[in-house]
Amino acid sequence: MTNKVIRRAFILLMMLPYFCTTTFAQKPTRVELALPANSETYQAVPMGNKGVLLISQTSRSSYNVQRFDTNLERVWSIDGTIEAGLDYVTSTYDGRSVFLLFSRYRSSTYQIVKVNIGPGFVETFTINTLDRFQITDFKTLGYSMFMAGTVREEPILIHTNLSTLQTKVLPSAIKGSNAIQSIEIDTTHQLVNVSFAVKRGKQIRIVAHSYDESGQLFSQIMVEPEDDYTLLNGRLQVLNETTKLMIGTYGYRNMQSSTNTASQGLFITKIVDDEVVFTRYHSFTDFANFFTFMNDRQQEKMERRIKKKKETGGDLKLNYRLLVHDIIQKDNQFILVSEAFYPEYRTNNSNLMGVNSFYGNPFLFGSPFIGGLYNPWLWNPLYGSRGGFNNQIFDGFVYTHAIVVGFDQEGQLIWDNSINFENVKSMELKEKVNVQLSEQGRTQLVYSHEGAIRTKIIKENSVVDVDRKVDLPTGFQGDKVRKTSTDDVEYWYNNYYLAWGTQKIVNAATGDDQSRGRRNVFYLNKITF
Repeated sequence: MTNKVIRRAFILLMMLPYFCTTTFAQKPTRVELALPANSETYQAVPMGNKGVLLISQTSRSSYNVQRFDTNLERVWSIDGTIEAGLDYVTSTYDGRSVFLLFSRYRSSTYQIVKVNIGPGFVETFTINTLDRFQITDFKTLGYSMFMAGTVREEPILIHTNLSTLQTKVLPSAIKGSNAIQSIEIDTTHQLVNVSFAVKRGKQIRIVAHSYDESGQLFSQIMVEPEDDYTLLNGRLQVLNETTKLMIGTYGYRNMQSSTNTASQGLFITKIVDDEVVFTRYHSFTDFANFFTFMNDRQQEKMERRIKKKKETGGDLKLNYRLLVHDIIQKDNQFILVSEAFYPEYRTNNSNLMGVNSFYGNPFLFGSPFIGGLYNPWLWNPLYGSRGGFNNQIFDGFVYTHAIVVGFDQEGQLIWDNSINFENVKSMELKEKVNVQLSEQGRTQLVYSHEGAIRTKIIKENSVVDVDRKVDLPTGFQGDKVRKTSTDDVEYWYNNYYLAWGTQKIVNAATGDDQSRGRRNVFYLNKITF
């Protein structure tokens, strides 16, 4: 099985009004691109009002990049070449250019293609890093590239100036074992924010470094947990020149193990002039809607256990994993979305020695390489064991629900709400839920699943419109979708979202119109609510 079995094409869909709470009127216009057997994979990169980029690796040594405008009309197409044997790994968009990363498993050679999206031309750079470097993150800022990864299980942060092709390892200067959790680009302040989880003794604290474009350390922030807690992950967000927020999950120190990271709740830290002003801890047991993803019987049982524990002055210890989004500022509130998930494994006894590529191959024995990057979420890097036990292999991330939380300026919990996922599973851990805020104080939650759009509209603790499923119509009358293999939705620009995925469709069409028969397509929808 190869990671370059590609399946993609197009759809354009227009849907009526923004934040409609009753019906969704639709007037679809659909464009399809057939996907023959053994075709190459397309990757969609939404670029706001600059359109969308479509990337495909057309052979072992070539690729194609196409740009489409916001009406999904093609602006230009470019064919390029890479070193033979390199695989497409991932891409990143810094608001000005799209960068493509090509490499092979544990190779020290990387090729980076800078796609200049305006005039439509590419620049190719070849760099050499460290032997056995396993990349976990890839971001760019201007002509600077930042790559996080590990060498012999030690975290490494690499900076490359693509103009001079000079590469250096950035020193962390952090005492204690640590793991790089995330790299975030701050295009407003032209900074790169890197979060480290640092273990000292039995506790984990979060250290955030901000670097400028040249790779120079701009600032350092350290957030320490309370005695009984440990901070499991965190990401830094710059609000203005003096104020920053650190957000993430925390857990009880004695609940962590070599095979599991147990989240108890969310923490929010306010930093002014690089000094911590406060850290607030909010247990999931204090949320009104965290457990609504359970059935009624399970939820009632959980509420009884929580109440009993609180009556004795304690807190029921939990075991969750959450993917935390960036904070949204709105009307003197901080609004945070987090998605609960867990990794799922299955037993496999087949011989996998014939696999050609590691990148994007989810069926490799014990492989933490999901979606192109070495995946650090399959284990707790500071507590020990790494995924893949006996003949158990990773089979995807299962999403259970997403929570939406409102905090005031002092980090106090004001309200919370949630949306349940319906059988959502992904080989790549990434944000599924998109959030759109209205002037009326409403929040619309949107995600894509099995070729349909799922939505829920809330207003703080209240539900304005219950979970709704909106099917995406296909191109011809009589079409039946037999299978949706992949699907995604992202906020695009203004009030528009971009949804895409792959489908197998059948139609009992007759005559000369062969396009209505059995076909594999990739759909790309432009949507507004």
